Amino acid sequence: MSFVAELALPGLLREDDESGALSDLVSVLVSSGDLFYEWDLVADGLTWVGQTGDVIGVGDATKIVTGSTYLHRIHPEDLPRRMVALSQHFDSSQPFDIEYRYRRDDGNFAWVHERAVAATDAAGTPRRLTGIVRDISAQKSSAEEVDFLTNHDALTGQFNRLRLREALGQAVETTIRRKGQGGFLLVGLDKLNIVADVYGDETADAFVLAVAQRIEQCLRTGDIVGRVGFDRFAVILGDCSEQQVTAVADRFLATIRDTAVNTSNGPMYVTASIGATMFPTSAKNVREVVGQADNALRSARRLGCDCYLEFRDVPQQHIPERPDLVVAEQVKQALRDDRIVLAYQPIVAAQDGTPVFYEGLVRMLDEENKPVPAGVFVPIVEQMGMMRLVDRRVLDLGITTLKENPEISLSINVSGMTAVDPVWLRLLQEYLEGQPDVAKRLILEITETIAIDDIADSSRFVRSVAELGCQVALDDFGAGYTSFRHLRALNVDLVKIDGSFVRDLPTNPDNQLFVRTLISLAKGIGLKTVAEWVETEEEAELLRNEGVDYLQGWHYGKPETDPSWLS
Repeated sequence: MSFVAELALPGLLREDDESGALSDLVSVLVSSGDLFYEWDLVADGLTWVGQTGDVIGVGDATKIVTGSTYLHRIHPEDLPRRMVALSQHFDSSQPFDIEYRYRRDDGNFAWVHERAVAATDAAGTPRRLTGIVRDISAQKSSAEEVDFLTNHDALTGQFNRLRLREALGQAVETTIRRKGQGGFLLVGLDKLNIVADVYGDETADAFVLAVAQRIEQCLRTGDIVGRVGFDRFAVILGDCSEQQVTAVADRFLATIRDTAVNTSNGPMYVTASIGATMFPTSAKNVREVVGQADNALRSARRLGCDCYLEFRDVPQQHIPERPDLVVAEQVKQALRDDRIVLAYQPIVAAQDGTPVFYEGLVRMLDEENKPVPAGVFVPIVEQMGMMRLVDRRVLDLGITTLKENPEISLSINVSGMTAVDPVWLRLLQEYLEGQPDVAKRLILEITETIAIDDIADSSRFVRSVAELGCQVALDDFGAGYTSFRHLRALNVDLVKIDGSFVRDLPTNPDNQLFVRTLISLAKGIGLKTVAEWVETEEEAELLRNEGVDYLQGWHYGKPETDPSWLS
């Protein structure tokens, strides 16, 4: 459809079409197999014209009479893209034209193509969305395409992260067997998130495509490249020396830097930073290889843009310490002895100080039953890959607390490793089956830096737990680089402002400005806010005046393993 009726579409389904011409247009569209809708954004009401069963596989249209019920059926991997595209349409009148997967009544997903036009009021606020949905499953059903997307990045066509790790594992094994040496490089585009925010995703994608092509042009036959993140590429160089790896990295930097990228905003330049390591001389398995290269890339970025650093040259203070095996064993024993517990800290309403919910903070009791702070053992647990075990124990404790104390709500923390753990999610589903009252009182906290590291995985996690009836909070808000677009795509329920910005708030104008900005950003999309580390009434008063909804900190109560309300 060419959308010749674009200016007339909003309001098409109302009884104000005296000539009947627009109604005839709708009839033609419906007869051709399209599904027509009008979404009242204020009342969140959806009106459909056409056969929902034929187009999107929903036989009873009353199941999707609100925007919320419609969104619940969109594939969790595609929902963030649709939300971002709709936000861009509202903000800048960019065309809303998108394809995504939609869950049918039979549980399978169909590919649909949606186009829509928003109508705004005099103030420019979107009031109504009118559009067309078309089934395009036939065009998307090719087995070859499905197989390709399983192993390749959809934008560049290069290996995706999973396939690249498999290839790296094979390369490490081959190199060890042949007693040779290989190199691994992580190439990170500098400030790509800023490019996306300022110029849009189309320009950011143009940068990614251009860099992908330039990297490929610099490779030898047999070398492997993959896109492993929003702004990252990984390169596997087989049978090479350290000098050859350095030469390849220099070529990458030069070819990326020296030629402009043609974008819809005109020619623009991009730079990259690179971290590298050698295997098996420096790293002997996939985990070590990726970890060392990632550490080298982070250190290179500390030096500024357009930099290259090998892991051997990373300053010692930037290399994570080796895990304390003694502490790790103590945690394992504490898990066996049920000495991993929760300490409960109140989170209160900013206006009157009344406890609204509690955060369950993980603690380990030593052999004398004295609490050991999380900061002593959690970093080591994370390094040792044991965080899933601790998170499962925390979940068990949290659910038990909610069942035994029906008057309270509780938040617990979920690590990045656990957020993508299907076993943990199945455990959560089992705990909450037939327990809607427990689910609605459970809040799961994920940190901002983990959430934006992989928006797709994070959105999928948020979506999964929301379907169970739980809420999700974004912890340490402000510590990372979450944009307005990312925040909307994540679709969390509340954000917790990082405590480092609350500390010394009354005497730090920079922190005051930053906190004010974070609160405004959250409120702009209707999110509740929690300020952490509140230790004085002066800090609390400032935060109340700025509009924070909830407060948390020692001013209102220290974490306690046995509070008076605990059954």
